[in-house]
Formats: sequence, C-alpha cells, structure tokens
Amino acid sequence: MITNLIRDIEKQEKEFGEILPNKISNEKIKKFKSWMVTKFGESTVADQYINSFLVNTNGLNFNGLFLYGFDTEEDIDLVENNEIWHENEWNKKYLFFGEDSISWYVWDSEINIFQILDKPGGEVEEEFNNISELIEKALQISLL
Repeated sequence: MITNLIRDIEKQEKEFGEILPNKISNEKIKKFKSWMVTKFGESTVADQYINSFLVNTNGLNFNGLFLYGFDTEEDIDLVENNEIWHENEWNKKYLFFGEDSISWYVWDSEINIFQILDKPGGEVEEEFNNISELIEKALQISLL
C-alpha cells in the first residue's frame, strides 16, 4: 500500500517537473541504525522505517507533508529535525518521522507505539501498532 501511495505522489510530482529522492543507500542504512542505537538504545524501529518507507524514497516533501529521510536535504533530514524537536525536554522520548501543518508523526520510545500528535500541543490524535500504518495514514492525508 505504501509503495502505491508513493507512486501516486511521484506521478503528481512529475507533472510539475519534480522528482522524489532516491531510496536510502546501504551506507546510510548503517549510519541510521547506528544513530538509532546511540539515541534510543535499539535499531528495530529504524529497520521498520527503512523497510516500509526509505526503501522507496529517502524522504518526502509533498503537499505540506514532510516525511524525513536520513542524511538528506535539510528540510527533510531526520537527524536535524529530531535535534530541533529534542531541544524541548518532553520531546526526547519521541522519534519524529515527519510532520505536516497540524500534526507530528512519531514513535513514542517509552511505550513503543506509533502516534500522530497534534501540533503544537502534542496531544495524541491517533495511535498505530506499526510504522507502516502510521506512514500510510500520513501519505493518505497528503493525497486528499
């Protein structure tokens, strides 16, 4: 499903002369996993994000949705954006995968659940059991 949604986005982007970033490289995968272990003590969530999203495109900026890639353009770079969000102490438990104008797309490392949080208050809007469901929802919203 995610691959089909990304293809739909890719078609729309091509109409305007835009292209999506390439998929994540093997070198960047190793760096991403290492960063996850350093930051959160594990890399399982990194594997899930790689396999559900980054194997298709290393980040995305479409119709107000920013899904972060690893070691990529500044506005969609996962590490840089997480460093910004982690300046606030209460945000440090989250891995931020992306955002749009009204929501953050995150993994709560304390309870091991994926969530959509309201911006700017941080209230939980919706919860998901896996990263694929979260990314799918974000992509669907961007295509509305």
